[in-house]
Amino acid sequence: MVRQQQEKELPLYLRALVGVGAFIASFCFIGFLAAADLIDFDHKGGLIVWGLFFVASAIGLQRRARHSTLVQHSFLMQSSFASMAVGKALFVLGISEFLDSGWGATLGLLIITILTYNIYRMSIDRFLSSFAVLFSFLANILWNEDVGGSRELLLNSFFLLQFAGTAILLTHGKIKRDYIPLSYAFAFSLCATVLFLASYTKFSYWMHQEHIHPMFINIVLACGLVALFGWVAGSKEKLKTKPLILASAGAVLLGFISAPGIVLALGFMILGYAKHEELLTIAGTLLLPVFLWLYYYNLDISLLGKSAVLIGSGAVLLAGHFYLKHKGWDKGDLSCVQK
Repeated sequence: MVRQQQEKELPLYLRALVGVGAFIASFCFIGFLAAADLIDFDHKGGLIVWGLFFVASAIGLQRRARHSTLVQHSFLMQSSFASMAVGKALFVLGISEFLDSGWGATLGLLIITILTYNIYRMSIDRFLSSFAVLFSFLANILWNEDVGGSRELLLNSFFLLQFAGTAILLTHGKIKRDYIPLSYAFAFSLCATVLFLASYTKFSYWMHQEHIHPMFINIVLACGLVALFGWVAGSKEKLKTKPLILASAGAVLLGFISAPGIVLALGFMILGYAKHEELLTIAGTLLLPVFLWLYYYNLDISLLGKSAVLIGSGAVLLAGHFYLKHKGWDKGDLSCVQK
């Protein structure tokens, strides 16, 4: 049996650049195939076959790169990633046209991601493919007109799936390294879902509008934030300590009066700090001002009322800061809840 090994990974910023470069190269190559009439884009079966051919080529190039010099390895890996992107795009396009539905693209993404996840061992591809599947689900739920009156129920169910997947993959101590890209795909798709709901709650479908209330998602996120406090402190029994009682009360209050994104951003900041994962901390830090701006912008009150809310929020935060300092809970450790 051939022992599978994780490919050596570049730094995060270089992986991002490689991903962007391969993404652009794949679009250019698909455009070349269309312009040169090398592939019949009206032939559904042909698209699927060509997609599988490029996927197989990408896997072959990746395996060839393992035994190459540094320069050859870099070239072959980028070519492999571009070939994989072309193959997946053609395969998904073929499945989508074959089923003639927006859900066809979701099914195609799901199939090709499952087939390649454990074979094509590149983290950026695993992340992007998994994220594309989850985002495709979200797009169909929000904008597919065939969903009808069950849209809010489907969205809440999908959100629970994202939330559970994110919680398990990011907090479970025995998750394999291979599934780290999947955990970030769940986390970022969760952010995308909440970001859409923080921006829009009314969606237009032909001659009618549907309103999706974010209260359910707010409650789930608030409960998750309280559970996160207990996980970071070491056990749920620590939630009975005074600092965490106050923190939990604040989380519940935020769940009822604020936009869901604020609670989510705080959760990522806390989780990133506890796990020493800068990417989660940075994501939460960047998302927090975005969600705060969306929350105040969407408040259905006068400018004077919004000013009062801003002043009141600042006063509460300052009071909380001085109270934490007075109690000695601002030291940056968990000693106050581990006694």
